Amino acid sequence: MAATLRIVNGKLYDPINNIDGKIQDICIKDGRIVESVPDDATRIDAQGMVIMPGGVDIHCHIAGPKVNAA
Repeated sequence: MAATLRIVNGKLYDPINNIDGKIQDICIKDGRIVESVPDDATRIDAQGMVIMPGGVDIHCHIAGPKVNAA
């Protein structure tokens, strides 16, 4: 992955900062969100996509039909 990245035109959700579906660009440098990056940074067009901080999947199935739980 590029060290500097600009994600453009994404729909941003950030509950901590009360942002609920705002179309916005996000700049990332060395894995951290920053205020801006150089114009030549790798760009990803996220039009029609959602941008949100660290989603965590809290629903999982540890055992299934092929797992024999003791």
